[in-house]
Amino acid sequence: MKKLLIVAAAFAACMCASADAPRSFAATVEDYLATHPVAGMETYADFCRLVAQPAANGAVDATVQPCHKARKIRFWGALEHMSVFKSWGLDVAEFDPDAADRGDYPDVIFCHLAPGYCQGDVDQILDAVRHGTHFVTLQTTDRWSEVIAKRLGHTYGGVLTAPAMDRGGVFFKNCPKLFAGFPEGRLDAPLFSCVGKSRHGMFLTGETCLLGVADTHTGRIASSIAQYKYGKGAVTLVGPCVNQSSTTDMNAPAYKRLLLNLVDLLPPVAREKPYDVLLYTRWMWHRDPKTGAVAPKGSYHHFSTEVGAGEMARYFTAKGLTVKVTDDPEVFRTAAFRACPRMVFACANEEQFETESQRAAFYAWAKAGGGTLVLHSASNCEVGSKEWRDFLGGTFLFHYPRQMPVPFADADKSNPAIACMPAGYVWPREEIYVNDMVPGAVKPVLKFNALAIAGDMQKWIKDRGRAPADGTHILEWTKTYGNGRVYYSALGHNADSFSSPEFLEHLYQACLWTAPRGR
Repeated sequence: MKKLLIVAAAFAACMCASADAPRSFAATVEDYLATHPVAGMETYADFCRLVAQPAANGAVDATVQPCHKARKIRFWGALEHMSVFKSWGLDVAEFDPDAADRGDYPDVIFCHLAPGYCQGDVDQILDAVRHGTHFVTLQTTDRWSEVIAKRLGHTYGGVLTAPAMDRGGVFFKNCPKLFAGFPEGRLDAPLFSCVGKSRHGMFLTGETCLLGVADTHTGRIASSIAQYKYGKGAVTLVGPCVNQSSTTDMNAPAYKRLLLNLVDLLPPVAREKPYDVLLYTRWMWHRDPKTGAVAPKGSYHHFSTEVGAGEMARYFTAKGLTVKVTDDPEVFRTAAFRACPRMVFACANEEQFETESQRAAFYAWAKAGGGTLVLHSASNCEVGSKEWRDFLGGTFLFHYPRQMPVPFADADKSNPAIACMPAGYVWPREEIYVNDMVPGAVKPVLKFNALAIAGDMQKWIKDRGRAPADGTHILEWTKTYGNGRVYYSALGHNADSFSSPEFLEHLYQACLWTAPRGR
């Protein structure tokens, strides 16, 4: 095999205009390709064939298409490029980190990473990339290539250069979509207006070498593109190729077409359709590192959570509402959630958020007028949080040691969630929750009669000094939080409760009450 490679390298050297390409460079190319594969290029001979292919014939089609105008394009730096894109009639503006933090992600972010940018600045954008944004860096230098590669968990490949050869640049076409509108054949680097003829090279970084220009100036690569996939999106590095301050250079047909193709290289960010109700099912859990088994950690998982959410989704959908079910706290940072009028904490438990931005997004939504139905164990969410207690109006204190029938009392029939329940209804079986209420913060809509339960349970609560003065505990209540409404129900411990049409209608009416007019 080694002999064949030597023969191939010698054959390739004959094909190139330069008489004597050093064997050490051929070996370097093949060693590099062994660990950084490029489509259609496995040997030094392949490299030389690309350099020697005929020049392209025909003009570059730089027409702006409707698909380009449909993209939300943002700029972070690179303002000279932004003005050019705007002149092409595209949807462009400066990148707004605050909007992205609220889940409003653009399709493409173009950035010129000037020396003044810090590594922390890049991290602000990577969150958007993780959600599907295409981050394109223009005029990327070796330093920034290395910084970004490290941020994405890759090792920067560097630039591979060859001895001087009397040829213009050549693109290695490894991504057909990137070359839409370009003629077939070798594309010389002078199309990009600022390069000369010096040394051949390849820009090999990232997971995909989309193209490389085999021409460098001032000892660096003249133009090259490499891409790293990241989350749902990607980071694409575009090496130096035009005069950053020259509108003429940026409007050159080849460069214009390349930028337009970069806009469409990835699909648009998936923008979720609006929905009427979010059913949120998060509970604290962990996976055992030894067995792989999923089990509760520091909390009890109510297996009514998934069943209840599924039955509510089915029932609410049949009533004409669109429903989203998730346990991902990142949902609170999405534009779709901000437009959602109602949500349900469906027997959720303990920590409900992973980041402060998620937590802040939820409370901002609730204060702005979002309606929230909170079920059963969700009074035990965000343990120790004053803000959760202020939001809900009460937090879990204890529950009775066994399940039992629940005789309802003092039902407020003015609330539609109570009005739909049959008169004199006795809940057949429940783990009865007692919550620690914020004085004067809530309006009770349903209580249970603690004097009508089994005698040993009455003694149990009296022995602990928890007996209610009027013989009842608050089972359901309502309150306001900013401009939003909250409805809490302690019911829902058992999965089979959600097979009851009466209970599902009760929850449906409670959910509607939280945001009667929607938003």
